[in-house]
Amino acid sequence: MSSFKCSWLIVMSFVLLALISNRVSAAIIEDLYDAKVAVVDQSEASQNAAIKQGLKQVFVKVSGSQDLLKHTHITKSLTKASTLIRLYTYEKVQNQLYMVVNFDQEKVQNAIMTAGFPVWDKRRPETILWLAIEPMQQDKQLLNQETQPDLVKRMREQAQKRGIKVVLPVWDLNDVQAVDVYDIWGGFIQQMLLASERYDINSALSARIYRAPSDGTQVEPGKRWLADWTLIDNGQVNSGQLQMSEPEQIVDAIIDALATQLAEKYAISQQNRLLNAVKTQITINNVDSIARYSAIMKFLNGLTVVANATLLEQQGTRATFELDLLGNNDDLLNSFRLDNRMQPRATRLGESSAEMEFMWLN
Repeated sequence: MSSFKCSWLIVMSFVLLALISNRVSAAIIEDLYDAKVAVVDQSEASQNAAIKQGLKQVFVKVSGSQDLLKHTHITKSLTKASTLIRLYTYEKVQNQLYMVVNFDQEKVQNAIMTAGFPVWDKRRPETILWLAIEPMQQDKQLLNQETQPDLVKRMREQAQKRGIKVVLPVWDLNDVQAVDVYDIWGGFIQQMLLASERYDINSALSARIYRAPSDGTQVEPGKRWLADWTLIDNGQVNSGQLQMSEPEQIVDAIIDALATQLAEKYAISQQNRLLNAVKTQITINNVDSIARYSAIMKFLNGLTVVANATLLEQQGTRATFELDLLGNNDDLLNSFRLDNRMQPRATRLGESSAEMEFMWLN
């Protein structure tokens, strides 16, 4: 590849990263405090085991962390899981019985925060997945509903368990012309960023899944499958490698890595709540009616990072609010990026203002 072409690709990648960092799409995860666990019957033993397993799922979904399950306070909470229940029921799907449990939001959050882990708001980034796989004795192929339906189903189920929303490309003519399996395999993120534009999603993950080398070099014992992944979220790039025994486990691990990365950025830890709690002022433009003022107040007070929002002053359609934050300004800005209605005010040159000034676009 010529030095000119290489430089052009690098420049284009940074331009596209800047563009995608200003585009926002978030999902509202409504079932964070619900768990659905398969059971063999409705006996007390099955019920107690399902409640404990369900609470584990909820702890992980709400915090975004699997590590909290090792914490002493959480393990203690699991021994009395039934005290955190709001209600439960049973349902049968294709001859499989499930126990569906809804846990008390306040009690779950208190347990998580007491253990020192974050509470992740229900507004979470959507992520589009560009995946390729090299099955045994087969050529590289796109991982989608047609080529690997079982793995796609597994992926969606794991995403639901982790409390995140993932989207797969539709692979119509537009996608096929924009990205092929070798773009994903080669990690050409500029191609995937271009293709992601049409989905209006600010988080994109690419990964390639393949068999470990036959000589076993650079692989842990028993790990026969590898995955190299790259996540682009609001212009920030992270990457890593996963090693597992089976492709199903690799799919789970990719979703786990994605959820962990997003939670580390968007979930607000108890330490941040206590140490970085501040008051801050923001100015919002386009507040030209009672309806918009009410919508803004509902939005601000609905954010996990905001303890209280107060209107300080309004001049025309420009309103200044004081916010009591359970975190810092970065946490607040991350929350704003997950909602298209709150946009940074642009300067005359079209750039985002460095001040805490925004436009309400609802």
